[in-house]
Amino acid sequence: MATSIVLFDLGNVLATWDVGPRVAEYARRSNLSESEVLDRLSTDDFWIETDKGRFSADEMEKRICELLDVNFTRDELLRLQALAFNLRPETLLLAKRVAERKPTGILTNNSPLLREALPHHFPELIDCFDPILFSFQFGHVKPERALFEAVQTRLGVSAKEILFFDDTEGHVSAAAEAGWDAIHYRSSRQLREFLISRSIIVSA
Repeated sequence: MATSIVLFDLGNVLATWDVGPRVAEYARRSNLSESEVLDRLSTDDFWIETDKGRFSADEMEKRICELLDVNFTRDELLRLQALAFNLRPETLLLAKRVAERKPTGILTNNSPLLREALPHHFPELIDCFDPILFSFQFGHVKPERALFEAVQTRLGVSAKEILFFDDTEGHVSAAAEAGWDAIHYRSSRQLREFLISRSIIVSA
């Protein structure tokens, strides 16, 4: 069956992901060690729950300020969410080429604050991708089958029409089990070769 839509993961696919700089900045502002910051922000599985939509952006802001005892502004928190990501130019360029021929979106396990940060810190993603789907919008995270089923329903296509790239093998396997055309992303070179082999882009 032909591909109707292409979805890319965000962290470690479209962008590198490293929470270290974010944690370091939290530690600097709170006068805590980085390990203390991680311990506090892991209270009651806080970060996992944000990805599942248990906290709104406003609630996240309040909770982070309480846990670290710092009065962050909203703009500061948005900057700190973005600090963990650096876009990969080669992969983004390939995704833009895909978007010229197919509907192209993002599917990521992430929170409301990061979604709010995108237009301010990563306008390139807003310009290129539609839809941009975050796990918190569905109440489930990868690799939960319920997430893939909810996303498919939102997209209104059959499972096999969704081509999905993710760097985590468990997520790829779960998507495939849900019927998606799921591919393990390893590099921009591998992605380019695959897209050409499927005639989704042409060799340039």
